[in-house]
Amino acid sequence: MSVTLPLARRAAACSIALLVATATPALSAPKASNAPARSAVVAPPVGDSDFGPVADWGTKTGTDGRVYMADANGRALQLHGFNLKTTDPSAALTDDLLAAAAERGLDHYRMTIYWQFLEPTQGNYDEAYLDNIVTAIRRSEAHGIRVILDMHQDVFGEAFDSHGVPAWATRTDGLPFEPQASWLLDYLQPAVQAAFDHLYEDADLRQAQIDSWLAVVERVKDEPGLLGYDLMNEPFGQIREGETLLSAAERVERVQLTAMYQRITDAIAQVDPDHWVFIEPPNLASLGIPTSLGRVNGPKVALYPHMYDVSLESQTYDPNSTEYTYDPAFFDKWAAAITTYVDKYPMPMLVGEWGAARPEAHSMDAYFRESLATMDRVASGWSIFVFCKGDGYCALDAAGNDRPNIGQIFVPYARAIAGAPTSSRFDFTSKVLKVVFAAEDMAAPTEIFIPESRSYPGGFVVETSAPDGTWSQSFDEATGVLSVSFDATQGAQAICVRPTDGPAGCTVADAALPDAPAAPGGPVAPPATPVVTRPTYTG
Repeated sequence: MSVTLPLARRAAACSIALLVATATPALSAPKASNAPARSAVVAPPVGDSDFGPVADWGTKTGTDGRVYMADANGRALQLHGFNLKTTDPSAALTDDLLAAAAERGLDHYRMTIYWQFLEPTQGNYDEAYLDNIVTAIRRSEAHGIRVILDMHQDVFGEAFDSHGVPAWATRTDGLPFEPQASWLLDYLQPAVQAAFDHLYEDADLRQAQIDSWLAVVERVKDEPGLLGYDLMNEPFGQIREGETLLSAAERVERVQLTAMYQRITDAIAQVDPDHWVFIEPPNLASLGIPTSLGRVNGPKVALYPHMYDVSLESQTYDPNSTEYTYDPAFFDKWAAAITTYVDKYPMPMLVGEWGAARPEAHSMDAYFRESLATMDRVASGWSIFVFCKGDGYCALDAAGNDRPNIGQIFVPYARAIAGAPTSSRFDFTSKVLKVVFAAEDMAAPTEIFIPESRSYPGGFVVETSAPDGTWSQSFDEATGVLSVSFDATQGAQAICVRPTDGPAGCTVADAALPDAPAAPGGPVAPPATPVVTRPTYTG
């Protein structure tokens, strides 16, 4: 049956991967350079929130065994969000930017925070910086957008002319640090590697790291707009005598990172068991190498990998590159590698960073489509790097419009599924969204975000696999949310949304959708030129 509705209304992302895959990473990318504001005024809390507390969230297992976050009604959640890389959250996170994100269906973002600004001298926490973070969270809540706090590091931190760990918590054993032509190679400097090793191994630094996180948690844990905590951005480690880069990575993940994540998770759970903890493996999956990270236990733990094609990243940071094409085999390789972890340790998996620095390049149309298809297939959400106005990795141009090819990622998707998901896919050719799931008797409907003016300028039709009279729908034009409820909950169901002139019919049979087109040949757009004040740096 159908109902017709009229027309209304990036990061050191591949630090290990690039160092392994390229013999000479060639470009010195800029690091963020602005100091945080010290005069933030905490915004007043918003009124009654229609979020529902994250404290009531749990997990839901799909029919394929994939684990999703689940809301208080037990509905499986799919999250679409963005990254915000800044040293001054309340200044960067404007109401205009948040409104633009909400209009595109983005429901959360990953926001950088830095230990060096939080605790500039040991034991002294900057209250203005904490106020700044709270202001950003409350402003986001007013737009219906939740926040994941990302304890960020680039080349470890302050002692190496970067941002992250404070200088007072950096121990180098007197080893040298010489800035390299590419910031990626800075990670291989002896002093940087020693600093990581001391952070993982020294008892006092371990406790200091925990204390810094708890200072944040104590301040934000009662904020309705908070989703959780990303414990460390793109961790690295030391290559010890006799090790290769890959064997060192395996040891660091298995021994040091697993233990660090467990220490911090345990500490946070004592203070805040309600919000999610997100753990990042080094980005070896981009080379098709599974993570060696061990199990991390906690009340709510999710895997938070990054997804960057090494081919594109290498070209991004090579000033002599005249090409910008992706490896068509990348997506299957990445998916096969990263899913080994959640297969072994079932938990929700969201992609914490993904994107491209030259979205105008000819191959990017296919790249963005394949990115979405891959994440829809193996993950339960994502955060694009980065939602800002400008060039490089920015999703918007200076005027606030979608950058070329990026706009197509803002498509209809099922935000909350009232049952065990089987699949949720958007066909870019037919413009049909198809959601298949084992329906369950729940107090809330399946909710689908529909950017009508973008995807269905001529209106759209809602169909299901259920018989006439056994289901109902409603569409909230103000929020762009379609709600679909079934009277009979037994067995599999399908919901399809299509253009008014699109192909009719909606069945549970989950036929494969057309593949994204292969990357074409031909000339490419001129490469982006990194400039210190521009966000071409993934971070």
